[in-house]
Amino acid sequence: MKKIYRRLIFWIFFLLFALSAPVAILYSQGYRFDQYRRIFIHSGSITVKSVPSSASVFLNGKLQSGHSLDIINNSFTLNGLRPGNYTVRVSAENYQDWEKQIEVHSGISSEFWNVYLAPKNPTIKEMAASRVERFFPSPFGKRIAYISHNGNNLEIQSLDEKSGESVSVYSGGNIEFSKDKSENLEWNFKERLILSPVTRDEKKDCLITDLEKEYEPVFLSDLTELRDFHSARWSPKDQWTFYFLGKSSKEEAQILYSYDVSTKELREIASGIAAFDFSDNSIYSIRNSNILYKLDLDGKEISQITSEPFSENDLGNYSRIIVFDDARQAVISENGTLFARNNGSKDTIRQISNNVNSIQFSNDGKKMLFWGNNEINVLFLKQWNTQPQREENEIQKIIRSSVPFDNVFWYRDYEHILFTYQKKIKIIELDQRDHRISANIFENNLDIFPAAYDSRNEYYYFTGSGNSANTLFQMQLPEKTGFFGG
Repeated sequence: MKKIYRRLIFWIFFLLFALSAPVAILYSQGYRFDQYRRIFIHSGSITVKSVPSSASVFLNGKLQSGHSLDIINNSFTLNGLRPGNYTVRVSAENYQDWEKQIEVHSGISSEFWNVYLAPKNPTIKEMAASRVERFFPSPFGKRIAYISHNGNNLEIQSLDEKSGESVSVYSGGNIEFSKDKSENLEWNFKERLILSPVTRDEKKDCLITDLEKEYEPVFLSDLTELRDFHSARWSPKDQWTFYFLGKSSKEEAQILYSYDVSTKELREIASGIAAFDFSDNSIYSIRNSNILYKLDLDGKEISQITSEPFSENDLGNYSRIIVFDDARQAVISENGTLFARNNGSKDTIRQISNNVNSIQFSNDGKKMLFWGNNEINVLFLKQWNTQPQREENEIQKIIRSSVPFDNVFWYRDYEHILFTYQKKIKIIELDQRDHRISANIFENNLDIFPAAYDSRNEYYYFTGSGNSANTLFQMQLPEKTGFFGG
């Protein structure tokens, strides 16, 4: 080849390189050419991560290639999108679709990390427990204690999750299990001993029972001469010891006591206590001054946590405190007024809401779920810089209805809430971009029914009409779909 032709070919390739290199660089940095405006535009992207992870993603109705799937974290990213609005749908066989209108901005990824697809026909397992009025899974999900009646006798039974067999824990007359939904049966951490709040002779009492039958069932009123006792809780450290609030015959102030089942020792821990809770092997107590204190389990080392009271008004003898740690606590007064303390960027105590039934902290302490009969809300306790962004101490109203809600729980990702409503078991997401997606998981055949969600083992329990009245059922949420299916 002649020298002049070699030079010509060289310059042709050089010019092609000089023209294409900037385009390639711009493309790699997310720029796209707009043929209508004839300029380069910095594109955006959409990332979704779903349960199940085997779902398909559609953009404006078009199925997207599986090459966009990140096998490390099972997220799906749609790159190179021009700014504008897109319809994204996430679908999987036998699951309900998730669909939103998503706005893509220049140079920004719109991220949806908690897409949950509700099963269309969840697998429901009927358990060997009938006539169930209330039930309480044990801390590690090995057993379920449930309350029923046989004639005039109150019965407490324990169902073994693995074998499916029930054993009688207690049967007796002239007592009733507490009708107050804020009072729960308490398992000790060995899943052996049980504290049951009951009414006996029209007075609050507590029944102590032992699954292994080493200790006979006994009422707290038979063990002490105290009165007005309530709020019995097992020690987080000693399997034989429980704590409760009561009054002596001489004083009107509530006193925090401990009782050792094995040694039958009753000890006074602290006086003037309105409410208490445990966290990290410590006792957190609200004194009659409505100031929060922290005690060791023996009540010897005491430190003041708050410098100002939760409320200037009397909280009532049956107020409740729920503690996450030293920085985050919630107090519900006897009349249902909710106060929350959050020691974040600044230490704040404020009244949050009225007519509150209960609250739950998320496992990382960044959110607090609270609800009444007709409204479910979330308080964000930390600045949330990932999408969707939230402000510290921001309150979001998740859902409101004139028909009462019941059985409100955090779902395992703490970005969804489970609740029951008009016979339906439902789930709703926190992410309010475009709209909050709510889905029906299962429609029960009872108008009102108890339920519980064990996020550790991912089981949802509820009662319904099966082969007999008020049968206990179990379903897994989320459903297992295999190692690669999420």
